[in-house]
Amino acid sequence: MKVPQKISIVLALLAVWLIVSGIIVYRLNTYGAFASVCGTKVLEYAKEVGQANPASIRLDQSYSQWALALNFTDAANYIKVGLGFADGKGISQKNISPQDPNNKNYLFYYFQPPGTSIVIGTMIKLFGEKSVLPYFILISIVHFITALLVCVLASRFIQGSFYIFGVGLLSLLCLPVLDFNFGMGIFSSAPLAAPWVVASLIALSDFWAGMSDEKNKYKNIGLTALAFGAALGCATYFRDVYTIFAHFCFAALILVGIMKRKHLKHIVLFVLISSIVLAAIQYPWEKRNQKYLGEFTMTGSGYCGFSRWHQIWDDYKESCKWNWDAAPGLGNYLAPEKSQEILTLLDKDKQAGNKYAWKCYIDTICRKPWQAVTYKLGVYDTLWFGQRCHWYIYAWCVISTLSFFTFLWLTRFRFIPELWLFPLFLLFISPFMHYEHRYAQPFFFFITPITVTYVMKCWRERVT
Repeated sequence: MKVPQKISIVLALLAVWLIVSGIIVYRLNTYGAFASVCGTKVLEYAKEVGQANPASIRLDQSYSQWALALNFTDAANYIKVGLGFADGKGISQKNISPQDPNNKNYLFYYFQPPGTSIVIGTMIKLFGEKSVLPYFILISIVHFITALLVCVLASRFIQGSFYIFGVGLLSLLCLPVLDFNFGMGIFSSAPLAAPWVVASLIALSDFWAGMSDEKNKYKNIGLTALAFGAALGCATYFRDVYTIFAHFCFAALILVGIMKRKHLKHIVLFVLISSIVLAAIQYPWEKRNQKYLGEFTMTGSGYCGFSRWHQIWDDYKESCKWNWDAAPGLGNYLAPEKSQEILTLLDKDKQAGNKYAWKCYIDTICRKPWQAVTYKLGVYDTLWFGQRCHWYIYAWCVISTLSFFTFLWLTRFRFIPELWLFPLFLLFISPFMHYEHRYAQPFFFFITPITVTYVMKCWRERVT
């Protein structure tokens, strides 16, 4: 595309986003955190159990007010750690609660990655603590930049300014993302991790496309590997699950190279460089956790053996009242008699407890395979289709999934790593971990706009 066409697309998308942002501001200032309709049950539960008040928050209120109003949620934890960072306490959680809103104590924190809280703390230092509006503007800008990056990724498959604009529009207006990220999820890690993940997919796309360029092959491998590893390394400081995603990508690429027996050595070189860059970026934070906690890990939540045996809200039946799309504590569901022993060991020694939790988990599944399969399949549809209680989000997700399968058919199932790997990753991890529908955001936010537009373009070309 010519430069004027690119500028026109950016300006048109910006105009759309300014209008949509105004509507979002109105919704947030009218409904508070309940602007996130997909989080209604979660917020109602937090209100009942955590003495929170999600409907009370507004953009002109302070970060502390948001933390108290969202008490008992991940967003509140991010804000509290951000407050600690702004107070000069490093990555420490300011221990405020509805019961003690003026608490001056700080708790050492590492359960979640530090990136989101550092950004929150930095915004507080720059613009003050009294209003979250500057942070809302920041997230709006990040969302817009992410949509533009999706357009860049789409240009690898789709030509024509009309179609690229369509990709950007679908990305900007992605309902599952707007609903969560601009309601209770405005202080979540998802919007800040998003541009890094898209950047990694662009690097992966350039690597795969450059394999046929014999003259600049090794230069292309080096640059794209550096970009891929660096982008996912930065993403892990917001959401540690992208460490697993990176390792999954490495394994999948090598497997494809072995199966096709082509470019294997180039793929191995790409994986080697990317993994070194990823490890180097993560090392300072992992070393910090080892120094202070004796655990060389990005986050405390990385010991995922815990979630195999711990109910997210302690009682599976209770959690199902508000969380349709999660399958927490599969081990506890299948063998509740072992949960207390495992959780006690995890409290004493996370590393030893994690190993034992996984051993018991695998043993339990081997003893009760049918029960495990039916339990997980019972929520599998929501991984792709969303929560059925809100028809417009559900419809968006259904169309998204159907478009992806249509795209696979139109491309004759040709392996396209930048569009294939994240959906495959979701399928890979879902049997092993608790998941929520928001974890699938990259699928709807990045991949769906491309596949929907690609399908529409093919249909128009066949009709005309």
